[in-house]
Amino acid sequence: MSKKALVLSLMCGAALLCACSSDKDLAKPVEAPEVHNSIDASEIWSDSLGGSEGFYSRLAPAVSGQTAYAAGRSGDVYSISLSSGDKNWHTDLGDEEENDSKRSARLSGVAVQGSLLAVGSENGWVYLLNAADGKIRWKKFNGTEIMAAPAFAPDGSKVFVADSRGLVTCYDTANGSQLWQSGDNSGALRLRSQSSPVPVGQDALLLGTSSGKVLVLSQRDGGILDSVTVAQPSGANDLERVSDVAGTPLLLGSELYTSAYNAGFVWYSFKSNGIVNRLGYHSSHDLGFDDSVFVVTGDNGHVYCISRQDGHEIWENGQLTNRNVTAPAVYGNYAVVADMDGYVYFLSLNSGKIDFMDDTDDTPVYATPVVTDQGVLIQTSGGELALYRYGQGAASAKLAAARNELAAAGSGLSFGSAYGGLGGGVTEEQLMARRRQAQAIVSQMEAQERANEARVAEYKRQKAEYERQRTEYLKAQAEAEKQRRQEIAGFGLMPGVKSEGSGAESGKVETAEQEDQAAKQSKAEPKADEAQGSQAPEKQQGEDGKASGFGIY
Repeated sequence: MSKKALVLSLMCGAALLCACSSDKDLAKPVEAPEVHNSIDASEIWSDSLGGSEGFYSRLAPAVSGQTAYAAGRSGDVYSISLSSGDKNWHTDLGDEEENDSKRSARLSGVAVQGSLLAVGSENGWVYLLNAADGKIRWKKFNGTEIMAAPAFAPDGSKVFVADSRGLVTCYDTANGSQLWQSGDNSGALRLRSQSSPVPVGQDALLLGTSSGKVLVLSQRDGGILDSVTVAQPSGANDLERVSDVAGTPLLLGSELYTSAYNAGFVWYSFKSNGIVNRLGYHSSHDLGFDDSVFVVTGDNGHVYCISRQDGHEIWENGQLTNRNVTAPAVYGNYAVVADMDGYVYFLSLNSGKIDFMDDTDDTPVYATPVVTDQGVLIQTSGGELALYRYGQGAASAKLAAARNELAAAGSGLSFGSAYGGLGGGVTEEQLMARRRQAQAIVSQMEAQERANEARVAEYKRQKAEYERQRTEYLKAQAEAEKQRRQEIAGFGLMPGVKSEGSGAESGKVETAEQEDQAAKQSKAEPKADEAQGSQAPEKQQGEDGKASGFGIY
């Protein structure tokens, strides 16, 4: 089996988490489409960063100004000029001692803010580097896998790191000290891909969870200010109940846009504290957008274009069904996606038609394309980073508008109005009281969980004791039955043993030796009668009318 076929098999069986309840292979991918390129898009440059060796990884570059910061899964981190593709510096985190006993550094996400670069790893470490030269400022062990890219507070004073438990940890960028930890780790089964935290100004933080919610946390202390239910987990088993908000939530103005696996696409208003619209697009990917449309990649590989004004579907493209298509990025007048074979596609926002298709390094692309001032970046699982460019003037103008809209998102909102709001007259004492209340609730829940665990442990102990006693009882019963059978074995049932007279009434038994002697005597008596010339006497009847020789004759 080729490496590509192996990756495809693993992805269809594990990452997609579908086609498990039918004999029909619902996850079978279609063949790559044949596309006659109608636009003059081209690859400007490409370089190798180090691949993921067939492992699932959503590593994507982070961009600041005219520089891209990218990493390979094994530990290599690079600063790269967007215009030329030249590398400014290189740091190998795989050389750090904490990674010596691991398969590799297993880097998983990169984020940049001003002079700071944060890198997370599946080994559970978070690194803070100088963006100027790649030198490590500090590193901290988070305790468990980090699957999503970290995120900085707008002023760079804090960095937020989400982990595989569903928790987010806030670190002080000055010294690496942990300021708080919060989140929701209630999901029993979760997707491998996870949502990155989204800072909103200096006050709030959005976090998608595996329980189908988007939490609004306080950047100050991690307290939960609000919660938006995107999906209600339902189904007969854990697989059917998977409802992760695995795509990074999108906040535009006062409205939140997000989707969930096994659930729909939700628009939520923080002004009215209610759902504005809910559409039936199941997706575990980030959303693409511009000033008039949203672009959604469904978990079935279909790509949809939806009007921002009223939510109606403008077009749907099903040419990439089950090809494990990436999240879309809006680049000029095109939605850019890539797939499991390393193909890159430009879909027209007007019609959904694929106007451009190109092959990278023939390895799967899992990461969302990244739009920059110089073009759109594609990072493959094989470690290739490539820059594609088309119609850069229009694309740059649309990118600037999108950046401005994201920067202004949430402005003027008082998150968590149902909980007393954030700021707007809330005092330090009130904030601390809210934090203590939240901690008390968490402590109560933890105590309840420990009590439940104790009850389960006691039940298991009692069940084990019952099984032990039952086994001993059955063993004793079997032994008693065996002994009883041995005691009655001579009751006309065993070869060579017969009852005398009526047997059961007399209680007498004869051995095989006694039986042989009686038979010889019986044969000898007729000969004596013949010698005397007399006939053998008739059988004598006992008082009960039975033959006295019964059982011997």
